[in-house]
Amino acid sequence: MTMHETQAGPHPERGEDWGSLADRIEGHIELRLCGRIHDLHVACTVDRVVLQGRSRTYHARQLAQEAALDQMTDSPPRLINEIVVF
Repeated sequence: MTMHETQAGPHPERGEDWGSLADRIEGHIELRLCGRIHDLHVACTVDRVVLQGRSRTYHARQLAQEAALDQMTDSPPRLINEIVVF
């Protein structure tokens, strides 16, 4: 089971499943950061959104977090940024 599949079911306010939400957040981060986050992966569950990947700068890590927040609802679950700066 992948991280996208850990919690199936519709997103409470968007009417989408958790995998679709993760894909949408990943796409938005990739669009805004133009490949500055390597091996990007977003996992969504009922109570959290986890960002994973690698970045060369803390600035890109922060921008990825901001991009994820842009795609989350008014009362988002907890956002966990596990992007590693190398």
